[in-house]
Amino acid sequence: MPTIVLPEFAQFLTSADEPTVKQVRLLRLAAEQNIFVRKDLQDAYKNGFDSEPFKAGILACCLDFAGDAEEFLTGNSAPLAQTVLALAYVSVEETSEALKLLKAAAKKHDGAKAEYARQLIEAGRGDDAEAVIGELASEQDVNFLSGRLAEIRNRIEDAIDFYERVLEQDQEHLEAAFKLGVLLDRIGDDDMAIEYYLVCADVPPHYVPGVINLGILYDERGESNAAIDCFRQALAYNPNNQRALMLLRDAKASRTMYYDEREEREKERMEKILKTPVNDFELSVRSRNCLAKMNIFTLGDLISITEQEMLNYKNFGETSLKEVKKMLDARNLRLGMLRENDKRNYQRADQKTQAENVEKLELSGRTLQVLDRLGIKKIGELLRYDDLQLYRAPASGQSVVQEISTALGAYGLSLHQPDVKA
Repeated sequence: MPTIVLPEFAQFLTSADEPTVKQVRLLRLAAEQNIFVRKDLQDAYKNGFDSEPFKAGILACCLDFAGDAEEFLTGNSAPLAQTVLALAYVSVEETSEALKLLKAAAKKHDGAKAEYARQLIEAGRGDDAEAVIGELASEQDVNFLSGRLAEIRNRIEDAIDFYERVLEQDQEHLEAAFKLGVLLDRIGDDDMAIEYYLVCADVPPHYVPGVINLGILYDERGESNAAIDCFRQALAYNPNNQRALMLLRDAKASRTMYYDEREEREKERMEKILKTPVNDFELSVRSRNCLAKMNIFTLGDLISITEQEMLNYKNFGETSLKEVKKMLDARNLRLGMLRENDKRNYQRADQKTQAENVEKLELSGRTLQVLDRLGIKKIGELLRYDDLQLYRAPASGQSVVQEISTALGAYGLSLHQPDVKA
């Protein structure tokens, strides 16, 4: 076996254990939706599985090399090999040939039997599929396929019930989570739809249609930042995803419009505050007289001067300073906040924070594991990564990247968000 680098969900290819049909399906999904995973699989395919035609056939199937899959797997009578070959035939719409292989394999392999039922459903043969489902040993397969059959027959409540049972058995079942999200979205239960779409955004290999649907829901709720994060996550896996690119542009335009209006209102509010005379506030006569002699007549004048400059002024002491600072604190203002040296002080504080260990951010165990696998120990090291790189990191996802962003934001820091280049 050659030494190759594969994502975790593809490492069954280097194992001596027989893979499951579910593992093959997930690998196909990743190869379809993530161009970086696809490249890794293509490299593995080129670099050798020559001595293992069955594993080479799986890779060929997952990469949609149907002709190669046929070459590697034809003649292999093992039911799993015939099931993988059937999946390759399905990809080129040779449905009748696929069903023939699956029917034979289903007699010896429960995974093949579940795939046979699935393909019967997709071929519009619901009654035949129902009979096969009744013979399955896996309760999870029974529930998922029953849900799919109910969905096809437009029994939406039954479908939701079956898919919920699947997720009770396996919280990371991507297909069931996506289908539940779609159905709940359709009936207007946005909160629950978001919960299930988040599974698609968090569990590798990420189910990109679910990530995009999550972004659309956020955008409809006016949560433009969250929507942008979802579309960027989808583009992290495939920068050529035209739908995600279009939705990202629309969400950015929506946010810009919102922020322009909000910032204009905030600017007007702040200008009004800064023009407020200091004599409107409850200050002692001594403090007012000192401020007047210093040519400080408005709040704007006051926050343009530093604490040390005030203390350097004759007759302005600690008592008056405390009085002024208390008045400013009540309005979320501070002395010197409009001065450039404040910015320099902030930058020094920023550098100090970057030297701290990432434990300072109080991240969850899952997120710390993601950072540990990347070799990230310091906050400054974390800031060298952009959001797209973190989305692609092993075991990462929407919740991990958002937790990091929120934690950094508490220190006035943020992840770089480069333009997505196709």
